[in-house]
Amino acid sequence: MDVLLWLKTNHELATRGIDPSIIPMVLIPLTAVTVGMTSLAGIVAGWFGVKLHTEGPKQFLEVLLKKRVLASMIVVNLLGLGAYKSYVYVKTMPSFVFTINRHSESEAVASKDFYPESLYRKHEYTGAIVPAAFNSLILEKEIKLSKGAFRSGVLSGQSLFYGVDDGYIYEFDKNTLAQKRKFFVGTQVTTRPVIFKNRLYSGEGNHDTHHARIYSFDLATGKYLNSFQTKGHTEGQPLISNWRGQDLLFVTAGVDGLYAVDPITMKEIWHAKDGHLDATVTVEKGVVYMGSGVEKGTVRDRSYAVAYDFGTGNKIWKKELPLSNWMHPVVAETNVCFVLGEIYFPSNVGLLHCLDKITGEAQFSMPFDAPVASKPFYIKSGEQEYVFLGDFKGTICGVNLTRKEKMWCHKTGNEKTNYALSSFDYDAEKGILWYPSMDNGLFAVEPLSGKILTHWKPEKWNENYAAVSVEPGFLYHMDIEGVLRKFSVK
Repeated sequence: MDVLLWLKTNHELATRGIDPSIIPMVLIPLTAVTVGMTSLAGIVAGWFGVKLHTEGPKQFLEVLLKKRVLASMIVVNLLGLGAYKSYVYVKTMPSFVFTINRHSESEAVASKDFYPESLYRKHEYTGAIVPAAFNSLILEKEIKLSKGAFRSGVLSGQSLFYGVDDGYIYEFDKNTLAQKRKFFVGTQVTTRPVIFKNRLYSGEGNHDTHHARIYSFDLATGKYLNSFQTKGHTEGQPLISNWRGQDLLFVTAGVDGLYAVDPITMKEIWHAKDGHLDATVTVEKGVVYMGSGVEKGTVRDRSYAVAYDFGTGNKIWKKELPLSNWMHPVVAETNVCFVLGEIYFPSNVGLLHCLDKITGEAQFSMPFDAPVASKPFYIKSGEQEYVFLGDFKGTICGVNLTRKEKMWCHKTGNEKTNYALSSFDYDAEKGILWYPSMDNGLFAVEPLSGKILTHWKPEKWNENYAAVSVEPGFLYHMDIEGVLRKFSVK
């Protein structure tokens, strides 16, 4: 009976000039609503002993199928979809420049302090690995912000700078942790700040942010200076480097690739697009090394390692990688090595993958039981080269790169979260590697033996993604909930 009624309805539609094929595309949701309403009405009517006429739903459907009604519904749906897309587009944009200027004018605080340059977070050390000198780790000071930090802080002079998820870069007194001033960006400040020629630089946002910028602030006046806008996101760590008298600011911009920018004028010098780029580049002797990764929802993409000429951006070589790269490459004596792994779908595979840095030809790989998404720390001591890293499950390892072997590995917890992103930092004066785990406190490790010197864990240890910031005798760390701690190392 239902089939006959369906055929009859189709015939009537055809005679009225309405294409019956529109039903699967437009009317199935309407039919479902109608059936639901009819069923509910039938139940309610049954309670009161009322008999409903069967022609009602049919007449209602016939009204809905009129061309004018169909056209109106399509227009309304398109307008609703457009309004939603517009809302998402605006919500994921950076702050308007006039908003940044307004905050800058009202919130800027001048400073006469001297700020030594910090062009990037040091990921390498060359020199003797001294015997670990450690007695105790003491919490000196702790404060709480409304939001936390995704990256580590930068120490400069008497100040400590952190980019925070509330849209500000904060400057603290490194001795007391008292807030000295703040710089408004508006979106999450997800990069570690960079200091160059008395200017403060930072990127912004997350993977959903589009047309994100790199910002420049004057440290003398505290005011916004200028910015460089990309078409992607700028949560990848920027850095400034110099080669043969030329200063360049390197900006990673997701699907928009890599930019080399004049750090003073913030004008583009060159631009390369060779895959989705979240990783910081590494620069050595006029060559810029880069690795790309497969973005979420784009499994058909490919990952690449690329070497560019510093001044021109011309490709020296480009090689496909077996897995995605999310952190900076390690440039060793003869090789450039990438930490690899997929983080946007479940995977139990990670690699330390090394290429000849002159030709790009693959040399060797070392496997891990989880994707490697921490920043590798490189140490060259005498004739031996080492890399220290952590995987996605919170296992930390020391690798002898010269011998192509793992020296030691330790689990640091992470049983619940399973997405550890933190990294090692190295105190060369005391011979200690520091690793803030995702969910199980702070670890001090002797580099060559892997011996755990201390495991500091408070009553509440929040999720953590940022490495510690080290200076002689002290450590600084901020977690994702905004707890900033200062430690002394005895």
